Amino acid sequence: MKSRSLFSLPNYPAWFGADTFLLAGSAVHWIVISVMAYQLSGSITVAGWFSTARGIMSVITQVTGGTFIDRHDHRTLILVQAGSCALIWLTMGMFYVAGSLSFPLFAGLCLVSSAIFGFLGGTTNAALIRVVGPERYAQAESLNQGRDAAVNTAGSPLGAALFGLNQAFPFFASALCDAVAFVSAFFLRLPDITKTPATGPDDRAKGGASSFLTDLVDGWRWVFASKTIVSAVGIVGLCQFSIFALDQAVNLSLVQTGTDPLLISLSNVGMATGTMLGSVVSMRVCDNIPAGRGIVAILALMAASYLPMALWQSYPVIIASTFLASLPTPLFAALANGFVFSKTPVDKQGRTRSAVMTAVMLFASGSGALAGELIPRLGFGGFVYVMIALMTLSATLAALNPRIRRIPASPEWPNVTL
Repeated sequence: MKSRSLFSLPNYPAWFGADTFLLAGSAVHWIVISVMAYQLSGSITVAGWFSTARGIMSVITQVTGGTFIDRHDHRTLILVQAGSCALIWLTMGMFYVAGSLSFPLFAGLCLVSSAIFGFLGGTTNAALIRVVGPERYAQAESLNQGRDAAVNTAGSPLGAALFGLNQAFPFFASALCDAVAFVSAFFLRLPDITKTPATGPDDRAKGGASSFLTDLVDGWRWVFASKTIVSAVGIVGLCQFSIFALDQAVNLSLVQTGTDPLLISLSNVGMATGTMLGSVVSMRVCDNIPAGRGIVAILALMAASYLPMALWQSYPVIIASTFLASLPTPLFAALANGFVFSKTPVDKQGRTRSAVMTAVMLFASGSGALAGELIPRLGFGGFVYVMIALMTLSATLAALNPRIRRIPASPEWPNVTL
């Protein structure tokens, strides 16, 4: 029997609206942030390190953010995140209009935004299983991947076009998107945590019944007790580091050569298009593919897809490489994230995601600095070869690890342990 659309679920449209417009708020200023950092500092190295500093700030706040999310009402936290980000970007735009936006002020506001993203950014994801249930999680993850690509495809060129009209406009647009996310979250009504099927018999919303530190330690201990999660974090983290570094390499190289911001944003068209197409396919096949073998195959395919970009550094080749590499990413997310988070108790969603993402981001946080340091030494092509080698290593480690390789298709997930 054909399953109902996710949008027919009572709270999914409100959740989808809040999550989508929070993402849109980031997408509109994403390219602009790199360009502004370079313009205000006058140094490609400083711009690369600034990107790393933002990543480190997100990682630091994410460590405790998951515990905070698990202890508090998700709807309220989404409202706080959306409202705070709207104020930050509105302030940024107003300072620019007034001619008072210095690099220290710009960097400070961006770092505050990164801190909020790290601390509260996992709230919508933690709430997702309460909206769709564990049995629809893989499909929702597939849809999210395509949605993310569509928003980023539209958001980055829009931000660059607004930047060309007036450098304050992307920040005002981000503030507007976050305000719409706030309104969407206002209509969100989440089911009680104790009634959600994924909650285990001994799991419950702790609220104030235990200390913050106790909950923090309990959540991280639960995560690291799972050898499957630990193995997956190392493998995925290595792959993510390579992908983030390649993204940074493309952007920094184009910024350094004075490429128009609109053209820089269009360099991501291949990746976004591949992700959107891959999302459609993933929603249809994600329940039928053995997850472990699928993960191994996708990692190997992604590594091979970047090889043309190392050999021929031209716009068409870059778009083709990123297109091929991104086609299987929604399926990868559905298989890897779907297995881990559909098997995670509801009242540990925030802490599990915090632990997993913190570990993965520790791998990726230095990608901007590495790209900024190595591109002048190795050249763009040489840097891409190094990242391909790391991605190949991640695929090899996944193939050699039986805990990853033997994960079955999603209908069998209830019968296996995490």
